[in-house]
Amino acid sequence: MRKTLYLAVSLLVLAACGCGKPQTLPVIPTDPNSGSGGKEVIPEPGITYATEVLTLPATARDHYQIYQVNLKMYGNSGAFGKVQGRLDDIKALGTDILYLMPVYDEGKDVLPGMPGNRPFGSPYCIRNYKAVNGLYGTLDELKALVKAAQGKGMKVMFDWVANHTSWDNVWLTEHPEWYEHKADGSIAWPTKDGEWKDVAQLDFGKKELWAAMEDALEYWVNEVGIDGYRCDYAHGVRDDFWKEAIGRLKALKPGFIMLAESDFTRMFDDGFDIIFDRKMKSEMRKLIGSTGSSKSFFNWYKSDQDAAPAPKTKLFFVTNHDDATEAAPAAQFKSTEGALAAYVLMAALDGSSMLYGSQETGYNKTINFFNTMTMDWTANAALTEKYQKALQALSKVDRSGAMVASESEGVVYVAYPNALVGVNVSGKACKASLPKANAGKGGVPTSQDFGAYEFMIWNL
Repeated sequence: MRKTLYLAVSLLVLAACGCGKPQTLPVIPTDPNSGSGGKEVIPEPGITYATEVLTLPATARDHYQIYQVNLKMYGNSGAFGKVQGRLDDIKALGTDILYLMPVYDEGKDVLPGMPGNRPFGSPYCIRNYKAVNGLYGTLDELKALVKAAQGKGMKVMFDWVANHTSWDNVWLTEHPEWYEHKADGSIAWPTKDGEWKDVAQLDFGKKELWAAMEDALEYWVNEVGIDGYRCDYAHGVRDDFWKEAIGRLKALKPGFIMLAESDFTRMFDDGFDIIFDRKMKSEMRKLIGSTGSSKSFFNWYKSDQDAAPAPKTKLFFVTNHDDATEAAPAAQFKSTEGALAAYVLMAALDGSSMLYGSQETGYNKTINFFNTMTMDWTANAALTEKYQKALQALSKVDRSGAMVASESEGVVYVAYPNALVGVNVSGKACKASLPKANAGKGGVPTSQDFGAYEFMIWNL
């Protein structure tokens, strides 16, 4: 007889009555011999079940929980060592991949000759592709961070900026022909998706540039032993370059993971394993706080998944370094609890998810990634623990079977053959029915009280 394990994550939430008192919802016991004694409960005739809204067939899709590290949140110096000191807390968030924003030597981010020329600014202004930013630490300290993270079972992904460089990159002096030029002969800046005057536009029509860029990409694999790249503005660079470069990286290190900061599905054809899914965020924002049906959300989700050929996957997130400059997660998703509920639902779906370091602290201000700051990682220990418990539980969810989505009273359920996740997206306390396939089985009740933005996770 197969032994059954079930787990629920219970949050402190405000009751919908507006009384302002915290309500603790029931925690389903983890003892498989408690409750029904491990026996299935036959629901009574006439019981109401959650309404099924979508069924997707089984896929063999990869799933990653990524943790994005903005090194500028670690003060004016020593970021590599400080991140290494937090690895246990980061791993406790169910992290599969530690993703470091650019670690490289950072250059000037303003056009030459213009007033206000700053020695440092955006980490995406790269002065030297094969040198570390000395403000973060030394190469040896970076190697120690990577080795320590890998020793804790995490892969390490670096950020890569192929499309452009800083205005004081050595290539501008040694190889100006590698850059695009304006009609007057001066170096151009990117203009495809707005004018980015803080960086110089590279010209990938020059094959010599390809060789130099590929050499730099391979340097960090050989020298530091990283496991992947997140590629900034990937669709701004020629597809044939990516096909060649990715082929070389995967030959150099089998299993190497490539993530494109791009929503264009053609990037899958270029060899990328994961692409961004910004549309997920906008669709989730419609769902969080809504008491309406989730059917339109899941209809969109089906078409979204159809565009991702397994085992490749799309990346879901509540916020990232760009979004955080506009608003904090709590402002974008109704509340801190709403942001957590949104992330749990995203992470329960058939895809990969990325947590931007700071979300787990409930930081409620905007974050400009051009600026250095010191984040207090212990500021909201209770919220951080909720993220840890939720993501640890979700890391155990087996998504290999068919996925069934259902809804009841503002609660959205995502079920797999051996797991069930329920998230109250409505922002109001309710009593919800469970899906028929799960109700009364393996410790799952036939109905459940959910507080505002409460969620529960059963691994069966």
